[in-house]
Amino acid sequence: MTTGPARHKIIGIDPGLTKCGYAAVYDDGVRASHEVVREGELAARIERDVRAGDVAAICIGDATTSDAVVRLCRERWPDIPVVVVDERNTTFEARRLYYEEHPPRGLMRLVPRGMLMPPVPIDDYAALLIVERYRRGVRA
Repeated sequence: MTTGPARHKIIGIDPGLTKCGYAAVYDDGVRASHEVVREGELAARIERDVRAGDVAAICIGDATTSDAVVRLCRERWPDIPVVVVDERNTTFEARRLYYEEHPPRGLMRLVPRGMLMPPVPIDDYAALLIVERYRRGVRA
């Protein structure tokens, strides 16, 4: 049985004061996971993926508290490249992506999407967009 080339994960982080968006995407673009984690649990969440041994890069959005997250990642995982990515407008794009994957139902589908607010935090969708920007070569 032949196996293809090994896939590696790219971690995306949308840092925040109390919570962070977290996404792990394989280098071929397939999502491994995405979630919202508390800021204090971020290091443990990254460590789970790092222990799996398949992390190629950690991409961090360049806004709120990014300096602390960059420092944490460079100190804890010095062998993994840490890249700061321009996260401008990811919140708006994350809302659009959320509604593409979770279309409104009933009367809510008549409301323009730009006026809808997702019922859950969407920081993880912003983290997915940060990974996508990294894959396209967008840097801060």
